[in-house]
Amino acid sequence: MKKLVIAAVFFLLSAAWWIAFTAAVEKPGEYKQCLEQAKKYEEKEIYYDAILAYKRALEYKPENMGIYLKIAGAYRKLGDGSGFENVCNQAINLGGDNEEAILTLTDYYLETGRTDEAVSLLRRHIEEKKENGALRAKLQTLAGGYHKTGGEYDAVSAACGHYMFVKKGEDFGMIDENGSVVIRAQYEELGLFGANGFAPVKKDGQWYYIDTNNYKRRVPDEEYEFLGIVNQDVIPARKNGKWGYLNEDFKEMSKFVFDGATPILNNIGAVKKDGKWALVNEKLEPFTDFGFDEVVTDEWGFCSRNGVVFVKTGESYYLINSDGVEVGETYEKVSPFVSEKPAAVMQAGKWGFVSSKGEKALECMFDGAKSFSGIGYAPVKSGDRWGYIKGNGDFVIEPVFDGAKAFNSKGIAPVKNKDVWQLIQLDIY
Repeated sequence: MKKLVIAAVFFLLSAAWWIAFTAAVEKPGEYKQCLEQAKKYEEKEIYYDAILAYKRALEYKPENMGIYLKIAGAYRKLGDGSGFENVCNQAINLGGDNEEAILTLTDYYLETGRTDEAVSLLRRHIEEKKENGALRAKLQTLAGGYHKTGGEYDAVSAACGHYMFVKKGEDFGMIDENGSVVIRAQYEELGLFGANGFAPVKKDGQWYYIDTNNYKRRVPDEEYEFLGIVNQDVIPARKNGKWGYLNEDFKEMSKFVFDGATPILNNIGAVKKDGKWALVNEKLEPFTDFGFDEVVTDEWGFCSRNGVVFVKTGESYYLINSDGVEVGETYEKVSPFVSEKPAAVMQAGKWGFVSSKGEKALECMFDGAKSFSGIGYAPVKSGDRWGYIKGNGDFVIEPVFDGAKAFNSKGIAPVKNKDVWQLIQLDIY
């Protein structure tokens, strides 16, 4: 009996081995036959049957990336976008050398106007893969792509923090960094939201402060001809034709004896007296003489981004650091810093860029320029049209606009065509 059991086991093992051997011999032939059938179906444009044949081939080689891509292509020719995406994702999920599948799905997203999904797909797999040269190269080709967003305005400022002011007719309002309306255009004048969450506005000749809900929140007891942003616990203000500083409770922090005053930023502001400007510290104490003909400010009134200030004496502009010391060369015109990246300056009638240390970043070769934003692009003018360059001076967006301002941290910038300002959104940034 024992011998019969052993014999039976031996027979079964032998049979199993023979079946496996036979399948291994027949497998390449069947696999090849499936591919040949699929190809014939494709040639006749019978794509559904081609898909079925390719899927049978996958049963023999379930991790063959090429077959997945063939199936995806057949779904695409069928007009079945969902099927195409599903198969591409199956191929991508195989891992390994899946860059071709990633790029195939990326191209589909781009062709169907889904740029955000294309960028997201590339970024996700660039982070996951060590060898991602092809993916990085593809992502770089998308730099400079943009679309219009938001409304149309008579004017839009460059961003400061999370906000941009807009103008419609004679009225000012506020939009956020995404271009959404925060305060509709309804004020005669308007300033930035300060650290306390309030923004100065002027309506019907009166200055007061509002919050982001457009509720009136702070009203001074006295009448002022101007109230500025609350920054570093200081407010620049004007009354009876003279400028001075207040605290958040509208208490005087300086005498109102100046002909001009800026907000304090990075512990630096500027005041004007008898036609000349001086720089002041956070205690509102001058640390330079009243010797400057001009102190350059941005659209929000700040003069001291990065802890340096552009000033003018006579016909020349130059940089002053927080110690009151001149750095760098002199310039014919300048554009204030809007980020930690280089600012635009003009020499010999052409514009280039310098760092906050006064070091040359790009030669003066443009017909116009404004300073680099934090994401690394700068508006420049070529002839009579504006575009955007990268840090090496190459155009990332060709000059096609009548006006242009810096991109914010969300990749949004104001551009002008004819007399209308609108926002553009970068596809990648």
